[in-house]
Amino acid sequence: MEHLSGVLNINKEEGPTSHDVVAKLRKLLGLRQIGHTGTLDPGATGVLVLCIGQATRIAQYFEALDKAYEAELILGITTTTEDKYGEVLSEKPVEIEEAQLAAALKKFRGPILQIPPMYSAVRHKGVRLHELARQGKVVERKPREVTIHKLDLLSFEKPNKAKLYVECSKGTYIRTLCADIGEELGTGAHMGGLVRLSSGHFKLEDAVTLDEVEAAKASGRLEELIIPLREALSHWPKLLVDGEEAEKISHGGRIKAEKEGMVRIEDRRGRLLALGRCQGGVCQPVRVFR
Repeated sequence: MEHLSGVLNINKEEGPTSHDVVAKLRKLLGLRQIGHTGTLDPGATGVLVLCIGQATRIAQYFEALDKAYEAELILGITTTTEDKYGEVLSEKPVEIEEAQLAAALKKFRGPILQIPPMYSAVRHKGVRLHELARQGKVVERKPREVTIHKLDLLSFEKPNKAKLYVECSKGTYIRTLCADIGEELGTGAHMGGLVRLSSGHFKLEDAVTLDEVEAAKASGRLEELIIPLREALSHWPKLLVDGEEAEKISHGGRIKAEKEGMVRIEDRRGRLLALGRCQGGVCQPVRVFR
């Protein structure tokens, strides 16, 4: 399996951590070079994009993609983890109308500041916050700016349940968003459930389960599920090179280019040579592929 390289769009089930999914696939495929591109909480389901082989070298670029979610908002109850798995901190009766909730959502669209929850993988002086939280410690966290591109109310079931659709930048904590909406309404809130619908151009309807991966391996069809790097990078513009330019790129050299921003660099035979960044008339490879 050492030759495998590309991206797997996994439909994560409720229960395992993102690391658990990676560990199972490493064992299943007999391959160490596997990594995920954006953590999903154990209780969350949906799209978990995994990089395999050479793709692990560009995992950070997949991690930076915008995400889309469907989240359940439970008003009136706050918890230690901001989701249904934590201990209840407070309970309040909820008497709000759908219009009030819809109005509150408007305040969370666009750039907002979030304070990372204590139960998260963010590090404080080299230690994960969730490790400190399990020791009963609470430390000061700096607010982080994230962007909520879209926040829609899908449904409202009185007195306290709602479904939300969220499109957001990387690093957004949906359970913190739910908690903050509850605070804005004066009721408190937590996240009941979460489904990641997409990560960039990787969609839930195209995702496969771990069981499907295992079945494909057993039947010799595993490579059919792995998205080749060239296809996985198709959301970036293509820069075609040939001859001397291709040689330069293959050795990490810069070339002249009129494009701006990130590009996938291919030769005229369709081979993916590198991922590059173009600026000011010059393109510099940031990752070169064998």
